[in-house]
Amino acid sequence: MKLKGRKVSPGKAEGEAIVTKIPFSFLGELDPATGKVPSPSHDLFGKSLKGKIFVCPTGKGSSIGPGIAYIAKKQGNIPKAFIVGNVEPVLAAAILLLGIPAVDQLDKDPLEVIETGDYVKIDADQGVVEVIKKA
Repeated sequence: MKLKGRKVSPGKAEGEAIVTKIPFSFLGELDPATGKVPSPSHDLFGKSLKGKIFVCPTGKGSSIGPGIAYIAKKQGNIPKAFIVGNVEPVLAAAILLLGIPAVDQLDKDPLEVIETGDYVKIDADQGVVEVIKKA
């Protein structure tokens, strides 16, 4: 299945998707030392975002989020790419700082068509996401 959206940050990436329906913040929802979600109340508690294609509905900004994202990048603990329902300014700033591909405003709701474990190819330059469903 192919989806078309808007480029947030350029580039291409592919890999396993990890999906949350909870708006994401780097503050408190990513341990930069491990790449894991440390919050017990989060649906991805204990799971790593490192090297995954991260799918979320939007961000919930704290202006310190991009700084935490930068620390995670220096330690190699960041997603390969972001697919966002509708990116907000703080999450967009963090994604741009990370220098990883990202798209939003897809023609289908990514939270309805992408599941954790699906294989995803993202060409943010073209705004195209290809989803290969897990077996």
